Amino acid sequence: MAEIKAAIFDFDGTLVDSEHYHYNSWVEVLKDYGAELDYDYYIKTYAGTPSPINAQAMIDQFDLPISRKDLTYKRERMAEKLVKESEVEFMPFAIETLDFFKEKNIPIYLVTGSPRNNVEYLLEKTDIAKYFEFEITRTDVKNSKPHPESYLTAIEKINLPKENMIVFEDTRTGVASAKGADLECFAIQADSNLKENVQAADKIFDTLQEATQYLEKEGRI
Repeated sequence: MAEIKAAIFDFDGTLVDSEHYHYNSWVEVLKDYGAELDYDYYIKTYAGTPSPINAQAMIDQFDLPISRKDLTYKRERMAEKLVKESEVEFMPFAIETLDFFKEKNIPIYLVTGSPRNNVEYLLEKTDIAKYFEFEITRTDVKNSKPHPESYLTAIEKINLPKENMIVFEDTRTGVASAKGADLECFAIQADSNLKENVQAADKIFDTLQEATQYLEKEGRI
């Protein structure tokens, strides 16, 4: 396998433990319509998917009298509110992994299905913007994850052979996007109930630390 010369990270659920913000924001918005969303069902079905896609799915699931655009807007404003009111927590070994690649002089990039305003706010709040050469968000593409456009855009900007890039994702949607762009993708998923969602990944690890240790052992870093 080729040497790693570029590391590309998903954001929500891979670096930042933000899925509970997303879940709670949907719960609060759905309350207006008397709809209840189970957490386990949300994580298995909706986690990692851009808001507009989830909005349409929830409109269909709960027969909601609102447009996809309006529901997406309400959900994202609620998510912004909850994030600003809460402390942001990182996923296990997230900062250590970013430091690891930084110390190896391997450029780091961010590709996320979240909108740019939310991402920039969280990057500033958590002081991790310094790690990334650039960020590609849902706002920057026409078709967000699971479509491969986000990663195809990253490939074009990074300007390295695909075999020298590695992607870290945590959901079915993210893995599908990376593999659709023909990139090597490691899924970081510790929940045994969710591992089946990321079977399309090249490898599955419980933590980012396990993934980087594997790459070192293979002599790719």
